[in-house]
Amino acid sequence: MLLRKIYNYGKDKGFKALTLKLAERFKYKLEADKYMRENMPDEETLNIQRLEKFDKPVKISICVPVYNTDKKMLEEMLKSVLNQTYSDWELCVADGSTSNYGYIESMIRGINDSRIKYKKLDVNMGIADNSNAACSLASGEYIALLDHDDILSPDALFEVRLAIEKGAEYIYSDEASFTKNPNNPHIVHFKPEFSIFNLRGNNYICHFSVFRRILFEKVGGFRRGFDGSQDHDLILRLCEVSKCIYHIPKVLYYWRIHDNSVASDISAKPYCITTGIMAVESHLNRMKISGTVTNAVENASVYRVKYSCLIKPAIINNIENIKGVTNEYIIVAKPDLKFNAGAINEICQILQLENVGMAGGMVVKNGKIQYATLTEKDGKMYSEYEGTPIISEGYMKRLRYAQGADYLPCQFFGIRKSVLENMMYFEDNLWDDDKVIDMCKRMKKYNYDIVFNPWAIAER
Repeated sequence: MLLRKIYNYGKDKGFKALTLKLAERFKYKLEADKYMRENMPDEETLNIQRLEKFDKPVKISICVPVYNTDKKMLEEMLKSVLNQTYSDWELCVADGSTSNYGYIESMIRGINDSRIKYKKLDVNMGIADNSNAACSLASGEYIALLDHDDILSPDALFEVRLAIEKGAEYIYSDEASFTKNPNNPHIVHFKPEFSIFNLRGNNYICHFSVFRRILFEKVGGFRRGFDGSQDHDLILRLCEVSKCIYHIPKVLYYWRIHDNSVASDISAKPYCITTGIMAVESHLNRMKISGTVTNAVENASVYRVKYSCLIKPAIINNIENIKGVTNEYIIVAKPDLKFNAGAINEICQILQLENVGMAGGMVVKNGKIQYATLTEKDGKMYSEYEGTPIISEGYMKRLRYAQGADYLPCQFFGIRKSVLENMMYFEDNLWDDDKVIDMCKRMKKYNYDIVFNPWAIAER
């Protein structure tokens, strides 16, 4: 399976790209190993969680559509639910398996636990309707989605309950992908905080996904016609109506990789890309946003959204001059930069959208990224992607779609005059980079979106 993927990637992308990809995967594997060594809860911590008493009872309904599940995988999934340190849950299983998988019903009904609800479906209705059938069994205030062959960490529901205590209506966590041993994952998906731009470009939320049942009912549950991307379609609709979306930066979900899973190879379900595009297009229509959606990476559910845009911005070379500009839309770019075709429009496409205060592009030199986004760690500012070859798709393919950013560098970005005036510009007695960082901090305070668009490229 792995050798086939390596061969196909090299054949499609070339030796240089394959070498880079393997090096990146090795790096990600080391990061996954480090996380597992340093962050797994010990038994003492788990026991403390089991004893925790919350003032308000909140039942979480774990909903699982089952179809012809391997016996060992099913057993591991069930065990991971039974081992949860938070006990106020119910497991809702809708089984659409064929008659030769009768052991599934026997295994589930054989568990002596009143919190388990099981329904044998007359026929397999497809992933959307099977999932709705599982969710129809739910009586909890919150629904948690779990695939029939995956595993929850023992503290998953406890961490979710802590998020609920903070008012979260939609909760998601980081996740790890594994083949045989969940304690030895191939990669950990360290997810960013919520941004609708990330979600339009890729279903980065995916697992572990928990939300108020009333929201699920409000949006109408899973929809037919989106098989393979039914989760992406549902998540987009839920995030449109949720008032508090909360990210738990911990691995609470283990996504199993096997021959028939999308985690292994999109070719197992090639229709996922088509239905994913449909899901994002449907979302844009609901939001009354004009744009087109295309596949951004071959054989991957990653999407490029191009928004209809006719803006002609003012372009200046020095941030010091920004206060004197009268245009609503302003591009600030260092004087030695040369814009790739469409780069200015790519910035303006994002900048025109509601609630966006600032949009940044990418600066490239000699085939490598010089500037993209900035992030703060331990009180210091770091340049993300610096030195990354331009042919790289980035971690989890993030260099192929517009996304939310913490901070932008001063090299190449766009901003709106009205936003600047609303947040009182920036501190004058700072260096250019610090002025932009100061603007970003002010934007966060005023709840404006800051967006990085890797399709807006300038070279030096």
